[in-house]
Amino acid sequence: MKKRLKEPRIAKGDRISASEPINYDDSPPLFSLERVQGGKYCLSGLGQQHKADFADAIFTRRNLTWSEIKKAHRHKLGLEKIPKRSIKAGIPTFITDDVDHFLAFRFSGKRPMVGYRQRDVFFVLWFDHNFSLYKHD
Repeated sequence: MKKRLKEPRIAKGDRISASEPINYDDSPPLFSLERVQGGKYCLSGLGQQHKADFADAIFTRRNLTWSEIKKAHRHKLGLEKIPKRSIKAGIPTFITDDVDHFLAFRFSGKRPMVGYRQRDVFFVLWFDHNFSLYKHD
């Protein structure tokens, strides 16, 4: 039985309107490790320094919106699109055929974490710590 997570509390003065659509590009990304793939590109295979760099990378982006990240340089705080066909690891079965690319954020120098976005959440699938997940420019 899955434990149900509590809904976040709404502070007094915060307004929520069901009539206004949410623009997730105006929100900072939430990073999820829920779907990280095992094996060669797993978080568990990273050394302590790369794990610390990952923590710093997501902490640094905590106050940036998706819009700001999209405008930032791909080798800095920004991201880049990686064609699905370029990925050398097995694609998880929950990734549907209509997905044609993944996103890459740098987490340690130019080392990317690769995954996908749903709403404001970035689901990390792989940590490309040795630059072998896809062809790098």
